[in-house]
Order: sequence, then C-alpha cells, then structure tokens
Amino acid sequence: MSPLPALSSSDVLHDQHRIASARRLLVEVPGPAAFDRLSALAARLVGAGHAKVTLFTDQDTVIGGYGLPPGVIGGPALLTGALSAIVVRQALPLGIPDAQRDERVADLPAVTSGQVQAYLGAPLVAASGHVVGVLAVYDPTPRPWTSDATELLEQLSASVVAELELSAAQSAAGSSSARLEVALEASSVGIWEVDLRLEVIDWDQRCAAIFGLPDAVRLPMDRLFTEHVHPDDHEAAQQVMQEAIDARSPYSVELRVLRPDGSVRWTVSRGRVVVDPSGEPVRILGTVVDLTDAREQAERRLSAVQRAAAIAEVAAEVANTTRIEELAGIAQRGAKVLGATSSALAVFDPGGGPLRLHVTHWLSDAVRTGADFDLPPEGIPVELDDSLPHQHVARHGRRIFLATAEEAQGRFPKMAEISSVLGVQALAALPLRVEGRLLGSFVVVWDTEHPFAGDDLEVLEALSAQIALSVSRLQADAERAAAVAAMAEANRHLQLLADVGEVLSDSLDIGEQIDRLTSLVVPVLGDWCWLVVTDEQGRLHELAAGHRDPARRSEVQDYVRAMIAGASDDASPHVVATTGRVRVLDELDDAYLERALPDPALRETFRRLGGASSTVVPLTARGQVLGALGLVDLPERGPHSPAEVDTATEIGRRAGLALQHARLFGQQRALAETLQRSMLTAPPEPDHTEIVVRYVPAAAGAEVGGDWYDAFLQPDGATVLAIGDVVGHDTRAAAAMGQVRGLLRGISYSSGDSPAGVLTQLDRAVRGLALDTMATCLVARLEQDEDDVRAGTTRLRWANAGHPPPAVLDCDGRVHLLEQGPADLLLGVDPESPRADHVAVLRRGATVLLYTDGLVERRDRDIDTGTAALTEVLSTCAGLALDELCDRVLQRLILPDAEDDVAVLAVRLHPEDRPRPSEAGPQQVPPSIDPVPQVRPEAR
Repeated sequence: MSPLPALSSSDVLHDQHRIASARRLLVEVPGPAAFDRLSALAARLVGAGHAKVTLFTDQDTVIGGYGLPPGVIGGPALLTGALSAIVVRQALPLGIPDAQRDERVADLPAVTSGQVQAYLGAPLVAASGHVVGVLAVYDPTPRPWTSDATELLEQLSASVVAELELSAAQSAAGSSSARLEVALEASSVGIWEVDLRLEVIDWDQRCAAIFGLPDAVRLPMDRLFTEHVHPDDHEAAQQVMQEAIDARSPYSVELRVLRPDGSVRWTVSRGRVVVDPSGEPVRILGTVVDLTDAREQAERRLSAVQRAAAIAEVAAEVANTTRIEELAGIAQRGAKVLGATSSALAVFDPGGGPLRLHVTHWLSDAVRTGADFDLPPEGIPVELDDSLPHQHVARHGRRIFLATAEEAQGRFPKMAEISSVLGVQALAALPLRVEGRLLGSFVVVWDTEHPFAGDDLEVLEALSAQIALSVSRLQADAERAAAVAAMAEANRHLQLLADVGEVLSDSLDIGEQIDRLTSLVVPVLGDWCWLVVTDEQGRLHELAAGHRDPARRSEVQDYVRAMIAGASDDASPHVVATTGRVRVLDELDDAYLERALPDPALRETFRRLGGASSTVVPLTARGQVLGALGLVDLPERGPHSPAEVDTATEIGRRAGLALQHARLFGQQRALAETLQRSMLTAPPEPDHTEIVVRYVPAAAGAEVGGDWYDAFLQPDGATVLAIGDVVGHDTRAAAAMGQVRGLLRGISYSSGDSPAGVLTQLDRAVRGLALDTMATCLVARLEQDEDDVRAGTTRLRWANAGHPPPAVLDCDGRVHLLEQGPADLLLGVDPESPRADHVAVLRRGATVLLYTDGLVERRDRDIDTGTAALTEVLSTCAGLALDELCDRVLQRLILPDAEDDVAVLAVRLHPEDRPRPSEAGPQQVPPSIDPVPQVRPEAR
C-alpha cells in the first residue's frame, strides 16, 4: 500500500493557477442535470450506491450526483472532501476497497462514521492540464474495485470535463456572438459568404431578410443572379466581382434585389476576397446594406444605414489603431459621411497633463501654408481657455455646433483668424467622455455652411463615442506600458544598487571595489564614467574610470588625469566636490566646455570620447564630501532621467561610505601596527649570537593582536629569548600582551632564574595582579661555560607553557623540533602547576627559530600539517643569511589573506673562533655588559 503524497507549501491544492482553472469551470456550470446523469451512469456501471461530481477550488463543491440527500448539490462536499483532496493532489485515480483497513484514510470522519467504506475517485483534468475536481463513487460497505471499474470511471471523468469545457466554451462563444449580434443589429448590416470552389453563397438572417427571405439560406451563385438580382445589374455586378477576384482586392457594388413578392430593393454590397496559402482565391466575405429608403429620400446626402455602415467601418479602424495621432485621420473618414472637410482631436495628456491638438493632413497642410512652423508629432500644446471651440468643449464637456462662419465668429472671435487661414465655414465640437471622465474634444470642420440635422448629430455622437473609447484605451495602454517600463527600470536600478552594495562590501581593497563599481554603472547609467577623490587638502585625485567599450577605458583614464590637472573651477568635478550637490547637465555645449576645460587639447580629448550630457554626484559619508562620480552620455542615449539621477546619487553615497570605511580601516590598521611594533623592541646582538625578529599583522581587521617576542640579556650576560601569544585579537589582548611581556622581562632580569622558574613566577604574577588573561609562552636562555667555548657548543635551556616547539636548523642542514613530550600548561590557568626546564646542546652555526601558531596553523590545515611544512621549508634554507631565512619562511607559509598575526624570533650561533660575520652586523649589548672579544682563540 503506497503512502499518500505529503502536504507541503507547494501543494497543488493551493496552486492559484489550478484554483483559477476550477473556478472558471464552476462559474459556467449550467446546472446539475448533465452531471446527475453522468453520476448515475457511473454508479450503475460499477454497481455503487452513491456517486458525485465535484469541482475543487479552495474547497470541494458538489455540482451533480446520484444517491445523494437533498440540498447537497451546490454546497461543499462535507463527506468526501478529504478523499477528493487526495485525488486532486496525486492527480491519479484513488481506489479504496475497505477504508477502515486502509491506514491512509482510516481516521477520516467519513470513514469513522461508517458512511464511506468503499471509495473510487477519478481526477477531472481540465484543458489547461490542471486537476480541477473528482468523479467519485462510494458505498457504506467494503467492496473490491476492478481495473475495469477504474478505467470506466476515468473515461466517464473525461466526459464530465468535456461537458464542463463545452459549457464554458458555449458561454464565451455566446457572449461574443451576442456582442456581434448587437453590433450587426445596430448597423442593419447583412453578412454573406461566397465559396468560390463550390460556387455557392451563404446569407445570414439579416442578409436573407434584405432579399425577402424569412431565414438564413444557402444557394448556388447562378441562382443568386437569375432569381434575386435585377437583370439590368447582372453584368455589372458579375464584372465587379470577377475583377476583385482577379486582383484579390475588396470591392463594392450597388445593385437591385428582386424579392419573391416582386418588389425591388436597392442594396450596396461590399466584399473582400480571401485566398489560401498558395494565393488562390477561395472565398468572398461581404456585407449588404438595404439602400431603398435612402434612395427614396434622395434629398438627403446619405441614408442612416450608410452612415451606420461608415461608423462601423471607422469604429473597426479606430479600435485597431495604436497611436492617438492616427485617430484624427480615421475619424475624418467618418466625418466625410456628413460632407466634412477635415477633423481634429484635442486630448488631455494622462495624469492632468496639457491639452494637445492632433490634426489631419489636410488641416496641417493648410496650417503650414498659412504659417511657417512644424507640427510636433505628439500634438500641439494649447492653452486651456474658452477662446476656441475645441478648448471650450474640452474644459466644460458641452457640445457646440456652429453652422456658419458668422455664428462661429460671433461666439468665438478668434475663429475669424482660423476661418481666414483654413477657410472654415462651419464647425462641430463634441466632448470625448468615458465613464464620466472628460478626455478632450472631437472637432469636425466644413468649408461650406452646414445646417446640422438630426442624423448629423447622431453620426457625430457615435463617432465621438468610438473615438473616446479608443483614446481611453490608448492612454490606458500607454500608462500601462509606461508603468511596466518604469517598474523594469526601477528593478534594474534596484538590482544595480544591490550589485553595488555587494561589490562595496565584498572587499576592503578600495581600489578593487571602485574598479568593479565603474564596470557596473557603465553602461547601465552612462556610456562612460570617472571617479575622483579628494585628499586632506581638498585636491582631486583620479581613482577609477570606465567605458562601455573596455578597449577605450585607458582613453578615459588619460582624460581624467588631464582633466584633474587642467579643468577650471567651473568644471563639474570641482563644483560637486566643493559643494556636495548633484550637478545635472542635460547639454554639454561648447560654451560650457570652454569654461570648464580651458585647454583646447583637453576639449579635443573630451570630444573624441564623446559626450552630450552628464550627471555628477558627490561621494559623501557622514556629511563629508570625499570625491565625485561622473556619468557621461552619448547623444543617442539622451540625458539622465530623474530616476537615474536618484540611483546615481545613492551609488555616490554608498561609494562614499565605502571610501570612508577604507580610509578609516587603513588609518586604524596603520595605528594598530604601529602600536604593536612599538611594544616589540629591537633585540640585542650579543657576542657571536645574531638575532632577527619579524612581526606580520593579520591581513583582515584593524585590531592589534596578542603575539609578541622578546630578547634581552640578564645581568650575568646570558641571553634570554621569549615568544608568546595572549589569547584574543583585540585591544584587550594587546594590553594584556604588553603587561605579560613587561612582567616576564622584569622577573627574568631581576631574578636571574631559569626559564621554568621565570614562567612559574610569571604565572603567579598574572594571577596575583588579576590580569584575567591566558597566554602561551616559551622562554629560552643561551648558556655557555669555558668547556662549551672550547667544544664550540652552546646550551639552550628552555621551558614551554603551551607554545609551539622551537625548530632547529643544524649547521649540517638537518632540521628538528625541540620537543620533550607535551608542553606544560599555558599561563593563566593554574599558577601552581609544575614547570620543567629542558636543555639542548647546539653546535655553533646552528639556527633556532621561535614562532607563534599563526605561522603553522590556519583555516585550511591543522597545526601538525603546518609544522611539517615549516620543517620542509627550513631544510631548504641552509646557507641563507638569517634575514633571508626569515623572509623565505614567511613567504612560503603565510597567505596574503592570513587571519592571524605571526611573530618570529630567529637566533643563529656564529662560530667564535672567527670574527662575527658582516651580515650579522656589529655586536650590541647594554652598557652594563662587557662585550666579548671578536675572536676567542680557545674556541675550536
């Protein structure tokens, strides 16, 4: 028994697309009858007592069933809803022969109540591919389900879905058909279609009515002409049709119709030839209009039907136009039904913008003839007053009809000028209004006097209504497109800011950050850019440059260097860096370039790079201006938008903060290193012993650390070596390091004790003085008596408090560690823990290396691996000067991004039977210690 699929945050039950698909079908359910029949059929075929069809939106709703109690249909499926959810979720049939024995569903209320013991459900899969419901059969007693039953239910579920999809499709088709019927009824236009292959014509009911028939009809083409077209019109009509077929072009023909009752009607038929993919004509689609009444009223120029047809044609064009400026020309073709000369539109820009006048070609040509100016394609901005009809109507929303020039001039004196230039003798202006919103005005003009009749008003009202709808649609489309573009631009700028934030937080190397920053802002915000910073004296320095063509980046860099040296105080870098205000120049004209770049060679360099506009933003941090970022655009890009300026300003602010952080980090790091080194004094250089020290701070962070070294002479002349590491990486650790180091030096010098004794006293002092710190430490002392001098050896006595062991490079090149079992306990834990001295005899010429754990331990390796690497490096250092040895060890073992400080103290025991080598420098000992002779003859 397979487990049911687990419910998750991405459960298909909550898929909004699936829910929408189910709701679409639920809304169109015509009634339960069909689904009751299918449910009953399913129950009878599988022998079940109950069946139901449910649609699962955000709940399971019953739309039909069999054997169900009254009132269930139309409500939620309380009994089997949980089982339906399983079917929907797994999108597969679910068969349960005995629910009480099925652990997957045994706890469901429908099962525990005994109402459902046997259940078989099949998913309803909509045309969209989503599971939208379930066809289920069930019984209160257990029963087995055969594979035939499951297959049968699946087939019936397909029938249920087909019924649902058919209802939805019929509803949609019905709506579209109803709208089309309303349009056709309103225009009294009949529709016909000719099948050129079968040579038959189909008439719809309106077309048939024009020909005197009661209903739609199909008839052969020869019967059309012989039985229904006046004999005098046969030849002309057939010729026009054949010419249109040959040319694959639209046509229009006026002919007389013979009705069965013997009456004659005048009609106008318009047809369009339809071709197949190979270009062969296969059909003619057309309309027919009865013109009899219009011809009977010859005194009128056009019949109401013709006008309606013209409006329908214009409405179709208006509905398909994509630009407001095209509407005036389309509307003019409708106005010509009334004999108008031309028309114009006055439309408000969306969002309370200005009123703009859009004119037709005839009107614009007349304007150009009478005045010398160009008409902008976006329309002519006009004042919003009452001086002219189109302005008055756009303001007040009341239509105006002026039948004569005298009437027009009497109401609007400025019309005298219009009439003289354009020859306007009559004018109609109607408001463009949609849902109470006034969008502008529609103006129609005549070059003759025109008394307005009732039909004229209807045509004009219809035209203005159609135009208003299209204006509203186009403005909505434009606003939507602008909103989408603005959102895309905003998302692009937000992504840019996110990328900039990531770049500026990814590294402490400000040079790397700024280089990557310029590659981000170009070309998103500009075609090329530069970034300059100010020093403490306010002088500008070039930091970075970028170009959309990477090959030209060096040109920009050369220009920026020259610009800093040669630009005047009027140049944007100086102005912005001085004032801290954004400077936007929409046009970089010659006058500005001459002021900003006095050197002609510098101006020529700028012109080679190209620049028509620019925006310069300050780099600011906490009220301080640290520099400027300049973005330059080529002519084809255009000036920066306000959103781009805001984005650039925010980038400047973030870059300023990053620059300030980098400067503060550098200052703090330098201060920290200086403080650290100030506590690490230069070592002495006693007798034939050479001592070299190194301190390398961590690559990241500005904190001082706890690593330290020391070397000094005790009163008896013995050399004491010490190295340690206080736990922690902060100023507290550094302070503790200074105290521990000072205590060790004082205890060792004043007591003259052995290394183990010094560490014991130091541990007690740490506890007694409440330093509250822990530290590792290794103390060693170089000892030599007369026998050692004669033998050419030196004894190294050392004690180790939890520190890495010293490494020895013998004079024969072998390397070994000074390890005597586990190191003693580190300092600061138990002052009474025992500590022991260890002694190693070293031949003169040997090198001892003391170091802190940062040298051998790091994130990518443990201390044992690091120690092995140290011994391997030391084995290659035989014969190197001690300075070179230390540098090689650090170079090989420390990564550039090391996270821990490293202290190194190296001691080389030079032979005493010859002078101290020159590379070791002169002997340096305190005044209280007598220097040793340059050569000791007794030494072998």
